[in-house]
Amino acid sequence: MVCTDILEEPADYMVAKAILKFEDFTKTKLVTLVREGNDLKVTSLVNSYK
Repeated sequence: MVCTDILEEPADYMVAKAILKFEDFTKTKLVTLVREGNDLKVTSLVNSYK
C-alpha cells in the first residue's frame, strides 16, 4: 500500500511525503522538489524505516 501527501506547495517548491507499507516494514520518504520552469526536480530525499 502507498499513501502520499503534499506537505507544502508554495510557487517555487514542494515537500511531499510517501508511505510505503510492506508485509514486514514501512518505508517513509520525504521528498523536496524545486520548480525549474515547468519541471519539478528532486533536490532532497530522506528515507526512514520502521
